[in-house]
Amino acid sequence: MGLFLAPILNASQLVGQAKLYPEVITYDVYRKGEPVGHYTLRFSDVTHDRVAAEIEMELTAKVFGFFNYEYRYQANEVWQNDRLMQLNVKTVSNKKESSVTAVQKSDVLETVDKKGRVHAYPAELMTTHHWYRQILDQRQVLNSITGNMDEISPESVGSALLDARGETVQLDGYRLGGDLDRTVSWYDRDGRWRALEFKAKDGSDIQVIWNGGQLIKETSLAQNRE
Repeated sequence: MGLFLAPILNASQLVGQAKLYPEVITYDVYRKGEPVGHYTLRFSDVTHDRVAAEIEMELTAKVFGFFNYEYRYQANEVWQNDRLMQLNVKTVSNKKESSVTAVQKSDVLETVDKKGRVHAYPAELMTTHHWYRQILDQRQVLNSITGNMDEISPESVGSALLDARGETVQLDGYRLGGDLDRTVSWYDRDGRWRALEFKAKDGSDIQVIWNGGQLIKETSLAQNRE
C-alpha cells in the first residue's frame, strides 16, 4: 500500500472547528461570474468529541448558451475524535447518479469509490470538504466525489478580502496542489472556510463564496489603490 504521511490531529480539533460556524451556513456558487446555485453546510450531533456535517450543493447552468446542466451533490459525514467514522455521498450530474461511501473498520477507512471498487485507506484520511482548515496540514485526502485518495501539497497564494453585507474580512488563500492543483480554498484568520475557487471539467471558473459576499483579490486591491 505504500507509506502514508497523514498527520494525526489533536483530540476534538474538528469539533472546535465546527463551533466557529452557525448551525447552518449557505454559500453562493458562481460560474464565470454568474450565479448558478448554492452550497449549504449543516452541523448536528455536536459533542466534545463528535460532530456530524451535512453538505449539499445544487447547480443549474447553461452550457454553450442553450443546454441546461444540472448538478446535485449531497454528503453526510460523521467525525469522532477527529477521525472520519462514516461518509455517504450521492452525486447526480445531468440525471447520472454516482455514490461514494466510507466507514471505519479495523483501523482502516474502508471506502467504496464511484466505480464500486473497495479500498482500504489510512484511518486518519480526511475528506475534501473544506470546512476544516486542518486539510492544509494533509498530504493525502479522500476525494469525496470520486472515492479515490488524492495527493495534495497545499501552498499559500496570498491574501484577499471578503466583502459580505457591509463586513470586511481578511482572508488567506491556499492552493491545494498535487491532484487538486486547480483548487484554491480561502479561510479567515479564525479558521473559517469562506470561499473556494476551482476549474470545472469544461475549463470554466467556479467560485463558492460565503453567502452575500464578494471575494476581492490582491490584484483588485492594488488597482483600486492606484
